[in-house]
Amino acid sequence: MKKGIKIISIFCTLFVAFSCQKEYSVFDESKIEGVYPYINGSATSVLFYFNQPTSSYKAPMALSGPTEAQKMDVYVMVGNTATKVKTITLPTDTYEVTLQEVATALNVPVNSFAPGAQIILRNKIIDADNQEWSGANTSNISGGLKSGTAYQNLFQDVSVFVTCPFVADDAVGTYTVIRDDWEDVFPGDQLNVVKVNATTIDIVQYPATANPIPLRVTVDPNSGAATVTKQLNGQYTYDLYSAGSGFVFSCVGYIKVTLNFTYNGGAYNGYTLIISK
Repeated sequence: MKKGIKIISIFCTLFVAFSCQKEYSVFDESKIEGVYPYINGSATSVLFYFNQPTSSYKAPMALSGPTEAQKMDVYVMVGNTATKVKTITLPTDTYEVTLQEVATALNVPVNSFAPGAQIILRNKIIDADNQEWSGANTSNISGGLKSGTAYQNLFQDVSVFVTCPFVADDAVGTYTVIRDDWEDVFPGDQLNVVKVNATTIDIVQYPATANPIPLRVTVDPNSGAATVTKQLNGQYTYDLYSAGSGFVFSCVGYIKVTLNFTYNGGAYNGYTLIISK
C-alpha cells in the first residue's frame, strides 16, 4: 500500500503564548500578553516550482498582542536541524520566502529540490526586550488567539510543496514502470503516455485488461496534482473500474497515481503506480 504524496498544507491550532524568558499568565481576551503572527486572509502563492528561484510562499500577515515585535527569523527544517533563511523586519504586511532563499541558506543548488519534496519553514519573533516567541514556547491551551482559516498562525510550521507546472506536451512519451502494486505491469516494463488535451493525458496499455481502455488522468496545470475520475478500464472476466489521485511532474517525466479499483463487486483500494521516463 502507498504512502500518498500529500499536497502541501498549513495546519491551524489555537495557541496560548508564553515568553521563553519570562513566565506570563495564560493568554486571554481580558489580559493579552505576548505577540504572535498570523496569515491575514489567504496566501497568494503556496508552491515552490522546480528550478524556479523566485517561486515563493507568500501571504499577507499581521501581528496580534501588545508586545512590540522587532523582527521575525525564518528557518528551514531538515530533520531536527534548523537553518536560518532570513530575517523579516517588523512590522510588515507580507510574509514571503523564495526557493532561492532556502537554497542559499542550505548552500545547495536551487534545482536540488526535486518535485514531490516538501520544505518545512519555522518562524520565531524577537521582541523589543530581546525575548523570543515561537511555537516552541507556546502552549496548546485554547483561548484568545485568532482562529480559523483566515487566521492561520505563523508559529505553526509552514509546509511548502515542490512541484512544476503541468505541460501536456512534455508529459508525452515512453515511460518505464518503477512500481505497480496492482501487478498488471512490473518494474522495467514500458507504458506510453499520450496527450488528450492541455490538462489530460492517457496512460496507454494500463490497466492490462483483455480489452484495455487507457487510464485517463486529469492534471491541474498549476500544481501537477492528478485526478483519476472513476472510469471503466476494460474487463478481465468482469468490468474493471478505477479512480484515484496523485501527481504528474511533466518537467522531469515522473507520474505517480494511487488507485482504487472496483471489480466483480469488490473494492481494492490504495494501489500505487509509478512510472518514469
